[in-house]
Amino acid sequence: MLKYINKVDIKFAPFSPSAKSSRLFLARIMTDKARLANPNAIINTTVLSDPKEDSAISIIYRDGKKLYIRPGNKNIDEVLNIVNKYLRRLKEDDDFAV
Repeated sequence: MLKYINKVDIKFAPFSPSAKSSRLFLARIMTDKARLANPNAIINTTVLSDPKEDSAISIIYRDGKKLYIRPGNKNIDEVLNIVNKYLRRLKEDDDFAV
């Protein structure tokens, strides 16, 4: 997943029920396998002290496109589908370029 991503900013209140998908997304991109795909990817995490503040995921893809997600009531599968939708296009472009 990180192969086509340059930067990820995640902010969430860890004890808020609406932050579950943000926490799971962070866990998914922090695995050794994901980090090895792009060791230069920048991952910033901001822990919010107010549980009423909205969680947010901001992504900058390799080609400069930006994606902003408010994962509040979305589950992890919905968040991953949103992120991977553009990733598939980048992967296809990469496959055809070779």
